[in-house]
Amino acid sequence: MNWKLALGNVFRLILRLVLALVLHGLLRQAGFYQWTARDSAGINVLLAPVGDIYAVLLAFTIFVIWGQFTEVENLVIRECNSLDDLLRFAAYLDSDSSASIRRAIADYAQRVLKYEWPALGEGRTDKQADELFVEILGAVVEAKPATESQQLIPARLLEMAQQTAACRDERVAKSLTRMPPTLSGLVRSLAAVMLLLVFVYPFEYEAIGEFCFVLASVVVFLANFVMSDTDNPIRGVWNVSPKPFAAIAAR
Repeated sequence: MNWKLALGNVFRLILRLVLALVLHGLLRQAGFYQWTARDSAGINVLLAPVGDIYAVLLAFTIFVIWGQFTEVENLVIRECNSLDDLLRFAAYLDSDSSASIRRAIADYAQRVLKYEWPALGEGRTDKQADELFVEILGAVVEAKPATESQQLIPARLLEMAQQTAACRDERVAKSLTRMPPTLSGLVRSLAAVMLLLVFVYPFEYEAIGEFCFVLASVVVFLANFVMSDTDNPIRGVWNVSPKPFAAIAAR
């Protein structure tokens, strides 16, 4: 978990809330809320549908994003499990074939950890990681069994390599998928409108009005934070761990 990024977001929220509360106090002293009190019923009528639409849209968005987040996590585990199976079955090959597969897998796992993982977090692919994975496939294709009784091992290794390739392709594609900017903008716009309506609502007591605005701001901040953070499963405060690749690289 990236605590530095999380604390930075919290600090910005507190700063904005302080500025908003100062403005709230100045507007109350200037008589702004006496003017909005004349149409408090109209604000209520607008606040209810905006809040309902925001809640439904946010729930749908987070549901889809969370599903994608867990898919990436599962694909990482499946890909590394397949690589681990390749390493175990490589022991039944002749020494040169086994060493070639192990070396190719180690190089690939290290490349994913050091370069491809950060690149995916930035929305980019890493061509060299693709090339190193192709080297794994090449080593599997050229593999030779250690004994005549193990003639079926190379065919089984090739099948596992194909399954690994499918997991890799899907993992990269899911890692690069982001929420459409139009959807993100709509959710944030609805949140801003809802907070504005709470801000201008003419509460009878100033302290209650400020408390309600702070509470609504914190809830909206947490909701949008979860939405934006989980939208990128690789980079953020909470993200998918690359530890399975580290375990493969260490073998």
